[in-house]
Amino acid sequence: MKRTVTVTFLLLLLLLQISLQQTRAAADPKSLKRSDDLKNILYEQGTALAEMKTQVKFIEKENGDLKTKMTRQIKRSRQTESQLESLKKEMAAQLSEVSVIRSSLVNVEAEMGKLKKENEDLKKKASTAEGYLKTLKKEITEKLQVVFSAGLSASVGPLSGLGVVVYTKVLTNTGGAYSPSTGVFTAPTAGIYYFRFTACGSANGQYSGVSLYRNQERLTHLSEYNNDGYPRHFSGGIAIHLSEGDAVTVRLPSSYRLYEDSYTRNIFSGFLLFPMNS
Repeated sequence: MKRTVTVTFLLLLLLLQISLQQTRAAADPKSLKRSDDLKNILYEQGTALAEMKTQVKFIEKENGDLKTKMTRQIKRSRQTESQLESLKKEMAAQLSEVSVIRSSLVNVEAEMGKLKKENEDLKKKASTAEGYLKTLKKEITEKLQVVFSAGLSASVGPLSGLGVVVYTKVLTNTGGAYSPSTGVFTAPTAGIYYFRFTACGSANGQYSGVSLYRNQERLTHLSEYNNDGYPRHFSGGIAIHLSEGDAVTVRLPSSYRLYEDSYTRNIFSGFLLFPMNS
């Protein structure tokens, strides 16, 4: 705009100068030719000035378009900058989350390491416990498998005093709680046991009988008097509680006699019904 005003001002100055020169030419004939030359120059400059005005308008229009484009570009740039700031904030937040996740993963890995170690320790303990349980189960099974039955190998009595009847003919002795050399059954574990005994007497005019003892306590006594010389049998059974280590024996009173032959008429048997605390 300033450029257009300047050109217009210069044009007016040229027109004023030409008018002055025409006035002088009228007074001086020699200057008339110069005046014509100036007119031609002025015409050429006017034409050039018109072209320049046209170019200036075109340039101003282009400048306006450029300003509009620049304004749009600036607006878009600002929007882009705003979006970039938002993206930066989102990325910063995501990086913070990633950092937290990494920290959590480190903690989880450390915890997993501890759990693995604890698991290995538990496996070792479980293996040890399993071995102990197998041993304990074997011991308990052996203790629970308690059953015996034994008979006399020959007749016994009469004795000078109360004596233990030793049943040397072992029929079964699972658990090994009965001793065929002493006639004593020793309880391997506390529990309820069942004992049964059968005795035979055949001496005419004599008593045949036996007593069952727990340690030094007499639990029961059975006897029979023979008055005809024929074998007479009598049996008894009892369920009792025994503590571990208690001894059970069959004892023959003095002057009593037990008859035995190849039929195994005298038998002492027993087994564990079920274990329990002492």
